[in-house]
Amino acid sequence: MLKLYVGCGLTHASEEFKANVEELKEKFANIPGIQLLKFLGLADGTAHDVYVHDIINCVHKCNIMVAICDEPSIGLGWEMAVQSSRGKPLLAFGHDKSKITRLILDPRLPNYQFFRYQTFEEIYEIVFTEIRTHFHIQGSF
Repeated sequence: MLKLYVGCGLTHASEEFKANVEELKEKFANIPGIQLLKFLGLADGTAHDVYVHDIINCVHKCNIMVAICDEPSIGLGWEMAVQSSRGKPLLAFGHDKSKITRLILDPRLPNYQFFRYQTFEEIYEIVFTEIRTHFHIQGSF
């Protein structure tokens, strides 16, 4: 079973953004052969609980990570650094109207790709294609 983790900045995100991320994660969770690892979120647990769950139980165990970089987030940056240090695939996304730090745009790391997007459907299609190509998970959009 392929373990997929989707990370994003939540602290300053709009409710619409959060809803779009949840909808995207549900679509990934419904692909046969995929286990979606879910972050703890803003309301649950202590700061230490969030670290243990999100970094140790999700990032350290995922086969592929999707990072949605629209909102500034030190936590997401930490997750991305851990994932890239593991040498596992990391697909980063930034809305075409979002200001994204240059550090994320082109670090030229193995197993790292950055994409601009306009809709969350585009994120889904790109990630699904990467999963199907590199991990041989079957299914359809």
